[in-house]
Amino acid sequence: MGLIPRLSNRSLSPIFATAAYAQESFTDQAVTAEEITKYAASVLKIEDLRIGEYTKIKNEFEKQSPGESVPPIICNEKSTVNDLSENIQVIAVSYCNQAKEIIEDNNLTVSRFNRITMTQKTDPTLREKIQAELIRIQQLEETNNQ
Repeated sequence: MGLIPRLSNRSLSPIFATAAYAQESFTDQAVTAEEITKYAASVLKIEDLRIGEYTKIKNEFEKQSPGESVPPIICNEKSTVNDLSENIQVIAVSYCNQAKEIIEDNNLTVSRFNRITMTQKTDPTLREKIQAELIRIQQLEETNNQ
């Protein structure tokens, strides 16, 4: 699952390269406004999850390999998970499964989520619409939390 970083004061570094890119061709149908909303909602929830899970993985990794950086973990590339120690694999697999659930709970397929992710990389108009929706959702959440 590809991600667009959340716009907030939190770290924007994409630690998990959460890509589950489909092997399908990109005969892209237009991304609807509804899909942009579902996509943005998914991205925000996945980013919150990623931050917490990355902290767990980083702490475990530092215990096992002090001074080394956490390698990229890509959900659909089994070798990036299989190369990790067993306890870190458990965290990574749990993260990937939860990210998939978040996408599906927002009524998108992982394939469609990934297609939108890939398309926004080369389509500045779509990227701007997604960014605007991310901001709108975050502002709404902030208003509701006051």
